Amino acid sequence: LLLRIYPSIFQKKKRKMTEEEDNFAREVTEFNNEYGLTSNRDLLIKKKVKTELNDLENEAALLKNEMESMEHKNVQLNALQLQKNELKQDLFTLQSELKGVPDNHIMTKDLEAEKVQVIEKPQTDPECLRLKKELENCRNDDWESICETLQTEIEILQMKKYFGVPFLEIKGS
Repeated sequence: LLLRIYPSIFQKKKRKMTEEEDNFAREVTEFNNEYGLTSNRDLLIKKKVKTELNDLENEAALLKNEMESMEHKNVQLNALQLQKNELKQDLFTLQSELKGVPDNHIMTKDLEAEKVQVIEKPQTDPECLRLKKELENCRNDDWESICETLQTEIEILQMKKYFGVPFLEIKGS
């Protein structure tokens, strides 16, 4: 009875329902095609696995390059650390030597003062003055005695020449 009264409404509802079924079927087909649900699923999975495997291999290569770079940097860092330790040792050695420099400076001043005292000692020390005077007297005496000895020898030689006496005879007698 309702179908007779409202045949146009029924037709409209039926058409609308058919359209919705078609739209739904089309959307499901698109969805299945988009995600490969209706195609060969194994092939799609293999393709995704292959893509993911390539991505992982690329990432592994990048990580390997980064590790090699870090190893190279580590070698450089170790070399720099070794150089730093050598420089620290050199600095320690220089600081030790530098600590001795003020002592050497003081020692040098002390030696210079002692040098001045030693230089002045012969002119101020009574013992040095006495020995100096005695040395001068000895020198004067020695020159006088050498002069007297030479004069005596000259006289002897002149006498030998004058008397014609051989040198050995006079010396022997």
